[in-house]
Amino acid sequence: MIFNSFQFLFLFLPITLLVFFLLGRRNRQWAATWLLLASFFFYCSWDYRYLPALLLSMGCNYFACRRIIAANPGRKKTWLMAAVLFNLVLLGYFKYANFFITSLNDLAGQDIQPLNILLPIGISFFTFTQLSLLVDAFYGKVKEINGLDYLLFASYFPYIVAGPVLHHKDMLPQFADTNNYRASGSNFAVGLTLFAFGLAKKLLIADNLVPLVDAAFGSDHPQMIQAWLGVFAYSFQLYFDFSGYSDMAIGVSRLFGFQIPFNFNSPYKASSVSDFWLRWHISLSRFLRNYLYISLGGNRFGQLARYRNLLLTMLLGGLWHGANWTFVIWGGLHGLYLCIQHGWRSLRGERSPSSGKLAAFANRALTFLAVMIAWCFFRAPDVSSALEMLAAMAGGNGFSLVTGVDSLGYAMLAFSALVAFYLPNTNEVVLSFESRFENKPASFSILGLRWFPGLRWGVVTGILLALCLLSMDKTQDFIYAQF
Repeated sequence: MIFNSFQFLFLFLPITLLVFFLLGRRNRQWAATWLLLASFFFYCSWDYRYLPALLLSMGCNYFACRRIIAANPGRKKTWLMAAVLFNLVLLGYFKYANFFITSLNDLAGQDIQPLNILLPIGISFFTFTQLSLLVDAFYGKVKEINGLDYLLFASYFPYIVAGPVLHHKDMLPQFADTNNYRASGSNFAVGLTLFAFGLAKKLLIADNLVPLVDAAFGSDHPQMIQAWLGVFAYSFQLYFDFSGYSDMAIGVSRLFGFQIPFNFNSPYKASSVSDFWLRWHISLSRFLRNYLYISLGGNRFGQLARYRNLLLTMLLGGLWHGANWTFVIWGGLHGLYLCIQHGWRSLRGERSPSSGKLAAFANRALTFLAVMIAWCFFRAPDVSSALEMLAAMAGGNGFSLVTGVDSLGYAMLAFSALVAFYLPNTNEVVLSFESRFENKPASFSILGLRWFPGLRWGVVTGILLALCLLSMDKTQDFIYAQF
């Protein structure tokens, strides 16, 4: 069961919401238990055989977290190391065992048969989510933990399949707050708007870019124009697919009264690669920075150590995405980009960066070009295919026009570029409303009109949902669900 399905929209979601708020009026724990059971059901709807791995992960990590909190200082590290090892073994077995076997076969000429392993969906997300809690418990940032809230935090259905990577300080206090178990008109308005925008990103934009992408990456010898259009289209397909899922997850969670932090902030408007990672998959970027890069030493031991830590962090971040050398290379490229950026800034010293509209445009264009080149490895099924695509982009296969793609694909490519580069993002849409209650300046306006839960924007949201329902029968799978 996925967000963009009739079963979810017209059965699972309304029933879960109705029972949740009925129980929430009587007892918080009843409502939380119902939401936990609904999360298990949602997860099992993909394949009931995934559930044992999730339960094993939650049970062992909850036990380890309790032991870390209660242990004396001398034993805390032992429990943490045991818990981290358990998570790495669990993730390594399900996600990377066959990758290591096939890599060994290729390198050593062996013929070891791959294991018959069913990869639990979302295992990377619920593993990282729990690891951050364990590390913070070790450092004394978590003093106590409620079993029901922990289980709900680890299996919460809006995020469990494709993120964002939740952080305990964002979610556990909300689960413990009885005020969040009451229906709210404001939450419904914001949640439905976010869900509609996310669904439109997925069904109306991302899925309509698929023909352009497949025409390029599915060709044995793509030519220059086709290759550039394909990579350009994939850059937007991936962004609108994943940010659309994140918006839907945030919107669904908001319907229940819980706020998941935003996961994207117009990443293709970034003026540098480090700026890109502050805007793209923000929850993963935060995890990699706080729990990997800083743990490796960050930039505390000189420039060479910083470059080493950046490369290691991004290589592991690439491997987190999938058991394929293409993801490792993708992560390594971003690590290399970051090293070049920091090295250039170090050479410049205290001199101020270039200013002006032309310089800003050049920075954004160069950043987007670097990101696009790396996406070739992210999308390609293997390294040779990615290199073939890069060679085609350089003109190695000729320059003929693209065939077999209708005008809708090109129109959607132009529209997606307009939205990604120039229009406000969904964060800014909601902030324009919620800033009124937090004394923050509103940041969103189109022709002077700001979003507000009223008839006008209700009609816009309804039209978006209607258009999405008409496209529901031809939807594609979410890209990040495979990670």
